[in-house]
Amino acid sequence: MGVAQDFAQGAEDLERITGLRISKERLRQLTEREAKNAAALRGCGTLRPTWSADQARIASTPRTRVYVGVDGVKVRTVTREEKAKRRHQHAVRRQQRGRAGVGNLKALPPVQAGSDDRFKEMKIGLFYDQSRSRRHVFATHEDHRGLGRLLRRHADALHLERATEQVSLTDGAPWIRNQLLWHLKGLEATLLDYYHFSAHVWETARCCVGEGPAAETWARVQLHEIKHTGPRPVLAAIDTLRKKLRSPAKLDRLRRLRQYLVERWEMVDYRQALARGWDIGSGPTEAMCKNLTLRLKRTGMKWDTENAAAMMNLVALRESGQWRAYWDNRKCA
Repeated sequence: MGVAQDFAQGAEDLERITGLRISKERLRQLTEREAKNAAALRGCGTLRPTWSADQARIASTPRTRVYVGVDGVKVRTVTREEKAKRRHQHAVRRQQRGRAGVGNLKALPPVQAGSDDRFKEMKIGLFYDQSRSRRHVFATHEDHRGLGRLLRRHADALHLERATEQVSLTDGAPWIRNQLLWHLKGLEATLLDYYHFSAHVWETARCCVGEGPAAETWARVQLHEIKHTGPRPVLAAIDTLRKKLRSPAKLDRLRRLRQYLVERWEMVDYRQALARGWDIGSGPTEAMCKNLTLRLKRTGMKWDTENAAAMMNLVALRESGQWRAYWDNRKCA
């Protein structure tokens, strides 16, 4: 109940369906505790994936292929100031109960550090096969180095090194590419999501050519070239267009597209990718970001960073097919 909906509604439905009465605060504590336990078991490798790279077969072939996706997503968090305000309110209520002769059974819990910003980035790692029927996903509130270490652990648990083909599909952020190359040495290709590149091309066309048929034609030609010929014709088209422009804003936008392309040169070999039957869109990763944060982004919700990542890992149990195995493990414990 705590995973599927907010804790108040979960407590109400729990009583209505099962007759078990529990406060929303107690449900929150139980759910977040279980979420932290699930995250710990997955992170240390105690809870194994439900599939391995050996099973990620490409239809009608002996080859195996595993895609790797990494992304970051923002979650609203409780700030230090909000933590201090809540603690002060709890202390005042305790004083009022004391004056009324109502005792407090428990002392205030230890002070917890709040977030230094209203929104913090959670990072996810995703492994999936060509059919997308096998998925394994995890989440963390750690920085890019922490993400990289977890990526290596989960890759080892999946025996990623046994896959015939290992392909990453990401949005091209430098921190993602660096961690992939550092921790996953067997990657055959690190592809830039085609739709991220496409968005940059369309934005440049509208800025430099204008809103209309001419901009649409320019953008479509560049996207066709990069998919079927390669990045060099696109680079040539950018240089040709630059000679026709005088506006500093338009020249700057064109310069940024050129730089974006050059810095990701080895990631935009879409012609080879398509020839080998590889995906060039990171749709599964984008969709997984939404799935893992649906519970966290309801109206008015704020989270401690650690609890947010833990809740995402609890949801990830279902997305990864580990839900039943996790509870069987808990029964044995």
